[in-house]
Amino acid sequence: MAGYDTHDVAELLRQLGAHDQLLAEAYVFGSVQGDGADARKIASLHKKALLRPDDEPGDYRVSADLKRMLNRLMRKQSSYRQLTDMRKVIEVLAETVNDYRLSVIGDQEEDAEYYLDQLDDLLYEAKDNLNVSLDNMHYAISSQFGFVSTLSAKVRENERALSYAQKLLTELQQIDPETCYEWMNWACPVELARKISGFIYWFNQTLPRLRYIIDNMRLSLFKLRRDEKQAGLLRNMARYLNKHPEFVINEQLFEDKALPETLRFAAPLYIKSYINVKETAHETALVEIVQSLRKMNTYSTPVKRDVSAVEVLDNAAMGFSYDFFEEQTEHLFELAITSGDVISAVDFWQTSLPTWHAEEQHIEPTSWVELVFSSYCKLTSAQQALIDIEPKGEPLTGISHNWSYSDIIIKIN
Repeated sequence: MAGYDTHDVAELLRQLGAHDQLLAEAYVFGSVQGDGADARKIASLHKKALLRPDDEPGDYRVSADLKRMLNRLMRKQSSYRQLTDMRKVIEVLAETVNDYRLSVIGDQEEDAEYYLDQLDDLLYEAKDNLNVSLDNMHYAISSQFGFVSTLSAKVRENERALSYAQKLLTELQQIDPETCYEWMNWACPVELARKISGFIYWFNQTLPRLRYIIDNMRLSLFKLRRDEKQAGLLRNMARYLNKHPEFVINEQLFEDKALPETLRFAAPLYIKSYINVKETAHETALVEIVQSLRKMNTYSTPVKRDVSAVEVLDNAAMGFSYDFFEEQTEHLFELAITSGDVISAVDFWQTSLPTWHAEEQHIEPTSWVELVFSSYCKLTSAQQALIDIEPKGEPLTGISHNWSYSDIIIKIN
């Protein structure tokens, strides 16, 4: 347990010993008042997570962890049901509410008080476990998974956390909290109704929070993977430069005889981000810059421009764009619909060829088949629902899922 400081542990144990009577009353009687003379002590215990607020304003109960430890030490029968998933939590809560209802109806006050106390512990533990899990996930994202150092480990931890959060969201979305209102479809006491309605309100607030955490996890995972890729590129570059020392600049380069003499004996070049106004060599250049900036502020009169008239032409009607063979494809589809027969595009082309030649129109059969196919694709969904096409051809060798079509059959659906 090297992650904890002995001073913090000792301080917590001193808190337990200094407020033993107050904690004992909260454990035995179920709750203590927080607005009396012990208000400051209760606030300190609440800060240390030893007490938690009760449903009644101003009341405090022993926290679930401390109560579990005291039950084990006092050999007291406690809830043996483990809150592993929310569906089982709902089932356990339903059974506890049913036991409480039977005890209230049978006027068994002690049993009813016991089951109500069990229900309160179950509700608090379920909410506390899920809230702690969400807080841990949020802290992991905020700290960029700072509990591991390497980028690869951060990516793995982010992937695991994202997978867990997505599974948790899927599990919680399968639960309808509105069904919990059925637990109150009898003359139940007010404290039971308050606990159940508070649980439903908390559950409805948890799902948006979990979705927000998942979105941040996805963004964090994207950034970490990008950083890991960049780090890998830098490592490869450094490894390459270590293997190729010719890219390293020699510190004795100025003594190299192959270097031009002007570079070997040139004065060092000092680069600064500002101008040293005390240098007299810069005075002339600075004066010229200041004078040029002053000249820019002088007002310049606008130049008088020449004016000329613009001739506006009347709107002319444009001729209708007409495509002969697109109209023939419409005749082909119309013939298939009116006759109800199966028609081949190539047969229609052969039959109509003399008429087209008489009108000095000509098209190749391959272009005609392609035009029929493209015209069918331009039809609306309602028109395509009336007719269907069946291309005929053979597959191209060496190319998967690609065909050479020689004809198109048009038929009625």
